[in-house]
Amino acid sequence: MLTMTLTTWLLAATPAPADAPVAVSFELQPAEQSRLSLALCFKGSGQQVRFRLKVRSSGRAGNAQTAQSGTLTATPTQQCPLNNRLSIADDTRVEAELQWWIDDAEQPPILRSYPDDDADVGDESEPEQIA
Repeated sequence: MLTMTLTTWLLAATPAPADAPVAVSFELQPAEQSRLSLALCFKGSGQQVRFRLKVRSSGRAGNAQTAQSGTLTATPTQQCPLNNRLSIADDTRVEAELQWWIDDAEQPPILRSYPDDDADVGDESEPEQIA
């Protein structure tokens, strides 16, 4: 009985293999009146993840662009290096482009826009899994 319990515990404590996929969640959604929520989260099993996010907005008030970047080690616990709220005017269009790498291997960029476009790349309701 003790051997079976110990074996179960050891299997549960064993980390996932390094070639397991990295899940990315990248959302740009209305939050409240005149605000958008931007969230970027990763989940994995020890992979080195590097990202660069460009956010562009345009409207009657003018144009703006910001960029943020970072590096993290993906863990089984979801990490959200970006979780922001953006203030926008009624006529504002926002486009966000995520460029990212797993263990220095470039991944396909992911695009989000508000208001939504039917042509978003990588737009899925479930988190994207990349090996």
